[in-house]
Amino acid sequence: MSNNSNDREQYLRAWRAKMVQIWQDRLDLMGIHHTGALRRSVKAGAATIAGREAVMAFNYLEYGIYVDLGVGNGYRQGNGGDLQFLGKAYRKLHHLGEPRKRRPWFNKSWYISIEVLKDHMARIMGDEFGGAFDTLTERERG
Repeated sequence: MSNNSNDREQYLRAWRAKMVQIWQDRLDLMGIHHTGALRRSVKAGAATIAGREAVMAFNYLEYGIYVDLGVGNGYRQGNGGDLQFLGKAYRKLHHLGEPRKRRPWFNKSWYISIEVLKDHMARIMGDEFGGAFDTLTERERG
């Protein structure tokens, strides 16, 4: 049983490190690097992995989520949805160029990786559960 516990912990630590690499790679591939501060800020935070439970944190600059969602300065709660600055005429008149677009460096990778993590952890725990029956069978023979 301790072997599976070690497998879980090793996998979770490797997954955690891989997530940081994936996010940094996505930032690079999408050309999100005006100052490089966002990429440098992406780090694995605190982690507690004990038995079948794990709590992991990741750190990055707050504006990174706004980049991911394509929102930012000018997007305010309570504006009634009337975002004049997104209109073509308004943008042309005020020389604003193109409105922000989503650059999904975070969410897409996160949800895909969570599914992979769930599948792998289920496989490890399933093997552990099956191993419990192997132990019972060995005791009956003994």
